Formats: sequence, C-alpha cells, structure tokens
Amino acid sequence: MTSFPRLLSPTSIGTMQLRNRIVQAPMGVEMVDGDGLANEAIIAYYEERARGGVGLVITETCAMDYPNGANSRHQLGMSHDSFIPSMKELTSRVHAQGAKIAVQLAHHGKVSRVDKKEGRDILVPSIPDWHGSFTMVADTTAEELGWMAAVNGDGGGKLRAMTTDDILETTEKFAEAARRARDSGFDAVEIHASHGYLVSAFLSKQWNTRDDEYGGSTENRSRFLVEIIHAMRNAVNNEIPIWCRLDAVEYLTPKGIEFEDTRVTARLAEEAGAAAIHLSAYGDGTSASAFTLGTLVHTEAKHKHLSRQLKKDLSIPVIGVGRVRPEVGEQMLVDRDADLIAMGRQLLAEPAIANKLAEGRAADIRPCINCYVCVASPFFDRRVHCAVNPALGNEVALASVDRERAAAVKKVAVVGGGPAGMEAARVAAARGHRVTLFEASPQLGGALRFAALVYEPNRHLLTWLTNQMDTLGVDVRLGTPATPEGIRELAPDQVIVAIGGTREASTIPGADLKHVVDGDDLRKVLTGSGDGDATKVPLAGRVAATAGRVLRLTADAGRLANLTKVYMPLGKNVTIIGGGLVGIEIAEFLVDRGRKVTVIDPGPTMAPEMAHPRRWRVLTDLRDHGATLINNATVTRIDETDVHYASGDAGASTAESVAATSVIIATGLTGSPNLGAWDGIDGIDTTIVGDASGIGYLEGAIHDGFHAGRAMG
Repeated sequence: MTSFPRLLSPTSIGTMQLRNRIVQAPMGVEMVDGDGLANEAIIAYYEERARGGVGLVITETCAMDYPNGANSRHQLGMSHDSFIPSMKELTSRVHAQGAKIAVQLAHHGKVSRVDKKEGRDILVPSIPDWHGSFTMVADTTAEELGWMAAVNGDGGGKLRAMTTDDILETTEKFAEAARRARDSGFDAVEIHASHGYLVSAFLSKQWNTRDDEYGGSTENRSRFLVEIIHAMRNAVNNEIPIWCRLDAVEYLTPKGIEFEDTRVTARLAEEAGAAAIHLSAYGDGTSASAFTLGTLVHTEAKHKHLSRQLKKDLSIPVIGVGRVRPEVGEQMLVDRDADLIAMGRQLLAEPAIANKLAEGRAADIRPCINCYVCVASPFFDRRVHCAVNPALGNEVALASVDRERAAAVKKVAVVGGGPAGMEAARVAAARGHRVTLFEASPQLGGALRFAALVYEPNRHLLTWLTNQMDTLGVDVRLGTPATPEGIRELAPDQVIVAIGGTREASTIPGADLKHVVDGDDLRKVLTGSGDGDATKVPLAGRVAATAGRVLRLTADAGRLANLTKVYMPLGKNVTIIGGGLVGIEIAEFLVDRGRKVTVIDPGPTMAPEMAHPRRWRVLTDLRDHGATLINNATVTRIDETDVHYASGDAGASTAESVAATSVIIATGLTGSPNLGAWDGIDGIDTTIVGDASGIGYLEGAIHDGFHAGRAMG
C-alpha cells in the first residue's frame, strides 16, 4: 500500500477537530518521578509522537484520585489543582506540534497496586468469589515473580465493596479530575472503563455481584459509567468531549463481559453524551494467555469485526485498536471497521508514522516486532523501553539522534551486515557520515535473516533495515569479507565491528550423528547464507538450498518462509535441545510446518530471554499445537533413534528418552573469539557491537548499533 487517504483524512470527535485519524493509544510508560506530576521525560515522549504527526494523543492511564486507586507511583495523576501547571506544559507542547490531546482518567480498582502496598482499602464493586486462574506462574521466571511481588507489596490493603456513598464520592472525583483536565488544556477526556479497572469491574458479572441498582442487569451494571459521564459533562460545561474505553470481551473469565453486554453499555454511554467509544478487550489478569488475547493482542486487528458491529449500533465514532499497522488501519477504515485507528506499540517503535505516510515514505516506517518488551516493563514498575527504538523512554536525549546532522563528516567502516551492523550504519548515515558496510555472505541480515524466517514480525524489521541501507546511501559490499588489511586500505575514521556471535560445538555424545544439526547449520542452509556442515543436512536439503540461491528464492524471507511449508530438510519428529529464545522460536517455526516437536531444557522456565507476555503466548500456543516442553532435564546422549535425558533434581533424576528423526542443538551461543584481529588497526577507533561482544539477542544488537552510530557525533 503506497497511499493512505482514509488514515490521513481529517475527522472529528464531538467538537474536537483532528488533522487525521491516527490516534496514539494510551499505554503505561512509568516515566513520572513518583509524584504524579508530568515531568520533562513524559512531556518529551508525548511531544515526540505529536511531532510525528498523529491526530490525537491519548495519555497513559492518569489516576483521577492519585495516589489512591493508582497502579503505580510513576503514572500521571489528576487529583488536585497542583497537577494543573505541569499538565498545562504537556498540553501546550503537544498543541505546538499540531496534535490534539486527551487525558485517560482511571481508578484501577482491584489492581490498584499502590493502595495494596500502602495499606489503603482497595475499592471493588463486590468482594469476588473467584480470583483468577494464575496459569501465568508456570511460565514466569522466579526472578520475574520476585519483581512482581516487590511491586505489589503487601502493606495491608484489603478489598472493600463500595457503598453507595463510595460510588457517589468516586463519581464526583472523576468529575473534578475532568474539570482539571479542561483547565489544563486537554482537548478531551477518556474514561478508562476497561482492562479490569474499577469501572470495568462494575460492567462484569464476574466482578460485580451487587444486588442494588448498580448490579444485576447490564443496564444496572452500566449505571456507574453512565453517572460518571453525566457528572463529567456537567463539570466541564460540555466544553470538551468525553468518551469511554470499553472491553468488547473479557477473555478466559467465567461470567466475564460478553460482546452483547458491551453493545448495551455502548448505547447507554452514547445516550449519556459520550462522544466516542474506544473498543479494546481484556481477560483474566492472572492467565498466561489472556493478556495477548485481549489487552495487547498477538493477532493483527483481532477485534475489528467487533468494532465493525459496534459502528452499526452507534452514531458516534468508534476507535479501533489492537496491533494495527498502517496498511491494516487503512483497510479497516475502508471496510468501515472503525472511524479512527489507535496505535500503541507501533507508535512506540516509530513516532513519525503519520508524517512518513503523508510524505509517501511508508517504507521508512520502523516496524514494531511484537516482542512485548515495551509492555513487560510496567509489570515491574519500570520505565518503558523498546527493542527496535532505543530512543523510547529517553526522548530528551535521544529522540533527535538520527534526524540531526553531525558537525563533521567522518568515513565509517562497518564490518558485518546483521542487525547491529545495519543499525549502526543506518544511524551514522542518517547523521551524514560516509558509511561502507562489509558483509561476507551474499545477503544482509545475519542472524536476523533466520529470525525473520521463523517469526514473521522480524521479517518487517529485516526489510526496513535493508531498505534503509539503500535509502541512506550506505555503500554495501556483499560477499566481501572484511579484513584488517582491507580496512587499512579504506582508511576510515571509525570502524564498527558487528561480526555476530559463534556457537560452541556440543559435547553431548552423539552430537556428531548425521541427523543432528545445530542452529547455525539450519540457518545457513535455509537462508542461503552458506551450506553449513554438509554432513549434517540431507542431500535433498543441500540441493534445494543451492537451487534456492541460484534462483534467488532465498533472497526474500517471506517467499522462503512459504517454501519451507512445502519442503524442510528435517524429519517429522524433531527434538530441540535448548529451550531458550532461539530454541523456542525454532519450535514455533517447526510446529507451523507440521512437525511433532519436543523441546528439552535444563532450566525451570523456557525462553527466559523473551519478554514474559510473548513467552506466555508462545508457550501456550506450542502446547495447544501438541509440542512437548520438558523443563529441568539434561540431555545425556543422542543415538540414531532417540534423545536420552535425565529429568528432575540431580540427586533423584530419572533416565528417560524421546524418539527423534531429527535433532537440533540450540545451545552454545557465545561471543566471537576472533576480536583480537580488530584491536588497534593503525590507531583507527574501533567499536565492537552486538553479539560479537556477548549475546544480547535482537534488542541488544539494535541498541548497540544505535549508540555506536550516535557516538561518532
């Protein structure tokens, strides 16, 4: 898609006029200093998205009674007039960039971590009989559980069912917060009535078992929200629009919100004067998979069919959200699935989406890779960060890095065309330096090329980085191994070495058998970057790989991914030794291609390197598709038909085995042992980045490359 007429067209919500239909979705970023006041860090964060051209910014959840009902001391607050001056600075900076801004007001109810930690009553509609499934515990590391426990604390705060007086008082506090929002210069207010927070809990039959006028029927359960809308509109004299965010569905929650309930609530909200409905979803907050089914979906535009239905019910705009890339958002608008498109993670990765679309530069938009790094941080009350956008969370210092020219142009040599090397080259070239990139293989990408094959979102990143080399005029020399001698001839001012890590040979007895390969062998054959160990891949596989290179079929990661669904040089029963990030992504890839997969790992938790929301999703899907995941087990030997392992504690281990026609060893990844050759080449400054200096996976590679490109001035 090269043009985006619907996404870029102006629209309105109530009396508020917007320059386009792109909305920054509200996402917790944990940037506030601990007092609820908007500081320079969070102002610069929102200012950067406004500068990037969005029509509307919606803030993170702002605690309307801060710190009461807050989920973090590091979120915005609006409980007193003392919050207004810093909020005025925020709104004025966003307005100066041409965008409008709404504040999202919330009381977190049963998940008010601050109330629990500080010993206050935790307000809920009614005391619940059910507290969740807690399936997330099994796939969360002990360290992560410790961090979560520390954040939640236990200062003695207990659940308390709200009285009618509590409801009236809370409604008035919502209204007062709306008045402060208007006085702070906000253009609108969004009521957070989703994601299990207080208003959402009133809407759910599971969490609301009241027998008064606020419980029972959908109309009664919607009463609290309706009264808040009325009170807010009166408080702001209808000068700014008020709307609400609702859950379309409450996944994996017995008696949870169903879409038919939401349709009723949305109509009642419209009748009460809501100017729009922002449709999201939720699920059991203790379930390993519900988070990625509802709140932050793993499937693109998962709920568009529901927002389409809601549009038919209402005369007010519907904001659609849920992993929406620009191409998907444009089609949703064409298909009348929504009136505006909210983007969360995509705008964290790339703040300038709207501007780049308007300039006809869609290919320059840095893609979100759906790795969940950004949303993992708030679970631990930590500042947001992004695997592919190192400036996120530090906009004050880094937002302008790759759009400002360096004071003096330098000649730069980059050794290695993987993600670290390409990111370093991209940033250096964007700043005006003359960059030459050496890549020994016939293709750019390095380990990212295989990662793009096994996980589709990585494919978008590979395409983007590769395109940036052309767009920015990097002199890319493929099939050209760099040597210290060659670097001396080039005479650069700076050398950036990004040669990637290496894989240590396995010492497991039987690792030398012909049906046993390691991750590098598989990567080289499948991606066309080399033959790997010729004795380790069946002849038919080597022939297919050679033909793919000759016909250039392996050059396109998407095409290659489809071809591997037709043919793979592996047997039907595959055992993967090593359940880290690489092993689990390979398992995903193979299960999708009809293989029966077993993963064996010595640790208690698979894929600890993955952000835990993505890990929860992947491990759930693998089990649902029949994969066998064996933790706390050590492989003892491999023979022609089986992989033998010992499971359990060392003092009471049990010898077991699993049949395998193919074995993949996904362990032993380490830094490069060949860095000495790059030390002190005739006094040229040399920087080592990426996995060459220690395994940091994709996030580490991108961040290393970014800072190396920036460091040259």
